[in-house]
Amino acid sequence: MQKVLLIHLLALVFIAQPCYSKEKKLKFGRVSMEEMEMTIYPPDTSAPAVILFENGYYNAMDHTFKIFRRVKILTIEGLGYADFVFNTTSKGDIRGITYNLVDGRIEETKLGKESIFSEKVWDYHHIFKVAMPNVKVGSILDVEVLYSGFPTEWYFQHNIPTVKSEIELELSEYVIFTEHLDGLIFPEKLGQKHWGVTEMPAFINEQYLSSPNNYLSRIELDISQINIPGQRPLNFASSWKSVDKYFTQHPYFGEGLIWSSNFLNPFVDEIENSAISEEEKVKLAVAKIKSVARWNNQSRLYMSNQNLKDAMSEQSFNSADINLMLIKLLNKMNITAYPLVISTRENGFLSPFHPSIFKIDYVLAYVRVNDKFIPIDATDPLLPYNLLPLRCINYSGYVVNSKEHEIVSIEPPSKEAKRLYHEFELTDDFSVTGKASYSNSGYAAYNLRRELQQHISQKSYINEWMGNNPGLMVSDFVIENVSDVDKPVIEKYEINLSDGLVFIDNKGYFNMFALQQITENPFKREDRKYPVDFIYPVSKSGVVRLTLPHNMKAEELPPAANIALPDNAARFTMLYQAMDSVVVLNYTLSINQYVFGEKQYADIKAFYDLIVSNQSKPVVLTLKN
Repeated sequence: MQKVLLIHLLALVFIAQPCYSKEKKLKFGRVSMEEMEMTIYPPDTSAPAVILFENGYYNAMDHTFKIFRRVKILTIEGLGYADFVFNTTSKGDIRGITYNLVDGRIEETKLGKESIFSEKVWDYHHIFKVAMPNVKVGSILDVEVLYSGFPTEWYFQHNIPTVKSEIELELSEYVIFTEHLDGLIFPEKLGQKHWGVTEMPAFINEQYLSSPNNYLSRIELDISQINIPGQRPLNFASSWKSVDKYFTQHPYFGEGLIWSSNFLNPFVDEIENSAISEEEKVKLAVAKIKSVARWNNQSRLYMSNQNLKDAMSEQSFNSADINLMLIKLLNKMNITAYPLVISTRENGFLSPFHPSIFKIDYVLAYVRVNDKFIPIDATDPLLPYNLLPLRCINYSGYVVNSKEHEIVSIEPPSKEAKRLYHEFELTDDFSVTGKASYSNSGYAAYNLRRELQQHISQKSYINEWMGNNPGLMVSDFVIENVSDVDKPVIEKYEINLSDGLVFIDNKGYFNMFALQQITENPFKREDRKYPVDFIYPVSKSGVVRLTLPHNMKAEELPPAANIALPDNAARFTMLYQAMDSVVVLNYTLSINQYVFGEKQYADIKAFYDLIVSNQSKPVVLTLKN
């Protein structure tokens, strides 16, 4: 069983040569002068690099997998494609050569051990990072990896074009596997277990995309069954029931939950002595785990040790250590909690229709709170107990050991909610002063807390805000509730806008959406082949007041707007009013349907066009007679 545990093959490499025969297989260590003299890739002349050839071959006789990849660097921007990442099930052997054309001759620089960096995630998961030596514009890179194990996925498409990519799997009477083809472009079947593509275009990434891994041309593989002579077949991903059994019996997962956890008993007593309701117990349990088990930023499916007590002793906790420890703590208080295994957002969707072990890469706690089950992650101290990190919001997961073998949906548990109030005053010398206050809730609060954490001080954050808004000066500010994750983050600013009012032909123009204006439509392409994913719903509302000096009046106000998509999937409203010397704007922006399918792309694109247009309309001011 342990000999066939997971492999993640992350393709971060790229090369190509259009004039090759599609039947010709290139070999490691043999490059041609034609390849070396190549300067552009004609089907995509803007490509910074191109994958000339890549091949994956599974040898059933000795249960090994070999990867060969050849990359051509075409521009300075392509130098980043000289770094490779490989996920393997064993330590493996890696060799590589960089080829450069020097004075008409091909010179070789071999990959040294000092340029190979390895990380052992656990016994059967290794990550290798390779930095190729002596890379220049025009270089060709050959990399070959051989390791014991089985491939779990193969990408035929990357961020740069690919001339040829193929994978071939030898049939085995001992290892039965299932394959699932996916992506926008399906590979061609070249044999019984042999697939390939030629002249694959680069994948074009866009804003509001769940993960490119969901749409890249690929094959996902899982071991369904292992047949050992003289023994009963071992089932792995033949059904969700067999997946459940795999995780329940895994020494770094289900079996790890069986070990004694008496070290948690003081936490149980502390929580039960102070909490009255079940929800309070869950909330305090999450807070306690966050305080004693600081996350080491490693997103993992399996525990770092077979015994959670060892992780506590070593004071190093990956995400699985933390969330499985939370489950143990809750169970000790008679609160129902199960492991919920998922595929993280970056990793791609977990299909409810294709049982899989290898696609799963993370575990959450699935907890009953007030007779309702919710997914909980205890890794991020910036989140309240009932909000998930963005990496975990990815449509569905599987509940382990619940006796029901159920797939559950994972919906965003909250909105990005922001309320703002701007109070501007136009002085007699036509400068603009005022106050700005913001209330950030849900994911708006989380995003702000994350941004503040990346700055050495709140003042540094304010300086960046001013730098992104020319003419803005902040004279005083206060930001409240940053540490209290259960409360909205409140921002209050004293501001001056030196460029707020623009005069043309004795008329003043002031944009009431100052500091919050959407100036550009994020959806620029005429069509889109994959959904628009906002991750969570959005709710923004604002009130803006502009007080005019005694000698000015509002001559023209932008017309009211009420723009809505079908079924109220999204809505934008704005309404201006003028009362004596005060102009008031009320507006809302709501994205209620956070995922829009390909057929709805034209609607959401047009919706943002109208937002940009309406928010660009200024209030027109004139001097009184």
